[in-house]
Amino acid sequence: MGLIRKRPERIHGYSIPAPRFTRWALIYFLKYVALPVLLVLLALDLGLYFLFREVFNTCYGIACFWS
Repeated sequence: MGLIRKRPERIHGYSIPAPRFTRWALIYFLKYVALPVLLVLLALDLGLYFLFREVFNTCYGIACFWS
């Protein structure tokens, strides 16, 4: 199922192109969506690592394979 592209819309005789993704859209997505999500997940993972290591005195995640 492909992307269906509409004909360009005409407003007062001017042809308006359809919206499209640009490099700036990718940069904004990475800056305001992907990076904050990754930082929150990294902080959560580090918090759980130290919680399991210090409080429960056990290994956490892939660190279990190295010990």
